[in-house]
Amino acid sequence: MAEITEIFVLKMKDPKRADLIRERAREDFTSLEGVTSWKTYVTTSPDKPTLFAEIYTFPDEATAKQVTPQFATREATQAFLAEIEEILVGQYFTEYLPAGA
Repeated sequence: MAEITEIFVLKMKDPKRADLIRERAREDFTSLEGVTSWKTYVTTSPDKPTLFAEIYTFPDEATAKQVTPQFATREATQAFLAEIEEILVGQYFTEYLPAGA
């Protein structure tokens, strides 16, 4: 099965405050069996609102579907969720391989 990447694009209430809370949540969530990684990206345009992409990887879709629901139940990740102002996108992704490629 293909590796699954779950991507959330977020607006944070207070990005600086969220930094430490995110790191605690990252440490906790990536300690679960089946979570391959959690990376964070941030937009760079000073002319637009700052957005964060929280990117989680799992070995396959079955594992992602088993582990992902735990995110909302863990104390550290609940604290991180409380820092989110708005979730713009949140979905599972896999590498796109065009037919015939």
